[in-house]
Amino acid sequence: MSISKAKKVILYGSVSYRGAIIKSPELILNKGEEIEYTKYSGGKHISKERTYVPVLFEDENIIAVLKNANIEVDSKGNDREKSLFALTKNYVRRKWGSRQNLYIVNNMSKDEGGILLFAKNKPSQEFLKNNLNKAIREYHIIASGKLKHKNDTLNFWLSKNNRGKISVEKPHVEGALFCKIEYKTISSNDHYAHILVNPKECSSEQIRFVFSHIGNSVVGDRLFGLRQQSANWLKIYCTSITLKHPSTKKNITIKTSLPLTFENVNLPLYYKESCPSGLRSAPGKCVKL
Repeated sequence: MSISKAKKVILYGSVSYRGAIIKSPELILNKGEEIEYTKYSGGKHISKERTYVPVLFEDENIIAVLKNANIEVDSKGNDREKSLFALTKNYVRRKWGSRQNLYIVNNMSKDEGGILLFAKNKPSQEFLKNNLNKAIREYHIIASGKLKHKNDTLNFWLSKNNRGKISVEKPHVEGALFCKIEYKTISSNDHYAHILVNPKECSSEQIRFVFSHIGNSVVGDRLFGLRQQSANWLKIYCTSITLKHPSTKKNITIKTSLPLTFENVNLPLYYKESCPSGLRSAPGKCVKL
């Protein structure tokens, strides 16, 4: 079977994995895992199921799709129809009927990429959101500069004010939430490091803040990073989520691969910003080390 034909077989829903129809060639299979193939029969109904949204996993409660950087999860006004939420909702309504709803589980900012979860009913959304911090997630990050430790565990108490500003707090301060980040280095050089991050009770936004706080902001981060000299898209990507299914209560794992351009980094990264001794550069200011 040719590659183009194999992609068409996947696109038209002829391949199933763990009882769910898979419509994206991005799915990663571990050694020994099996998939099911149903002969493609064609027909008018196929046009209703066709989608260019990369679907990684789908069943009656969950749909996981692949989000690329610079695509809005949801938006307002004229751009709403172009959002990933709208495209996915159109797909599930064509497939399951106009009454099928869709609910966002793990939201992302426009410049982040990776696995995005939607629920098909409100109880599933509430269950998944309430258990999201217990999920095992993997992020690939390219952190700027030299890391103090090749492999490490970072523990912080973080708060967020009404304006959305994140701050570091002392342990157990009222309103502060505990954030634990374990990471290990995959590769590194004098300018940046490619690391694998396993967050515990942390959002992707908090991960970006923490690495900026320790002086190794994520490459391409315009929110928490320094002023960029060279153009780079945000180098944080969610490649794996293991979480409890809202119906069966059994763990399911959803995986995807990294984009081929993820490790392409344009140098120099940032404009030089000098700070007095004992201080380090932070977005728009100097802060204590």
